[in-house]
Amino acid sequence: MSRATPLVLLLATLSAAGCASSSGSAANPALPTTMTPVTQRVVSPTSVVSINTLDVNSGYSQIIVGSMDAAWTALNVTYGELKIPITTLVDAQHLIGNEAFKVRRRIGRLPMQQILDCGNAQGIPNAETYDILMSISSTLAPNPKGGINLLTRIDATGKSPNFSRDAAVTCHSSGALEKEIAEIVRKKVGS
Repeated sequence: MSRATPLVLLLATLSAAGCASSSGSAANPALPTTMTPVTQRVVSPTSVVSINTLDVNSGYSQIIVGSMDAAWTALNVTYGELKIPITTLVDAQHLIGNEAFKVRRRIGRLPMQQILDCGNAQGIPNAETYDILMSISSTLAPNPKGGINLLTRIDATGKSPNFSRDAAVTCHSSGALEKEIAEIVRKKVGS
């Protein structure tokens, strides 16, 4: 065995240990990161190339200054004000959401094209005209440095109401609705 081999093994072991998960500050298990395979097609005059990618969504986090009870009440009221029907409500985990929210055109004061990117057709954002099926969930957890973490995650698909009824496209969140939820909760809590 050469002198370089133990050094390589040591570096590989240290690298693997550095990549391992730590138990110091575990992520909230209520909203795990979702990974969705996505295939992109690139068409040129001479060929078609399919590129497989992975869409990773771990949510949008904001700090709320206030008590957990006040933030939880404000979050419940916020969903009601935005007319997002609550189908998931877990008080013990401070988890609220709707796993199958069907919506079109806007949520609250935000037009859908500001909330989601579903691609476009003929210069018009698809989010503006598509039927949207959205999974939205928010959870509250104490922040070790103070305040409360409000984590909201949106996964959505869209379908044309007129064409290819069976072909749904993946829509990506812009973060606008997540920010709106956090701002409304902040105002209600007074932070």
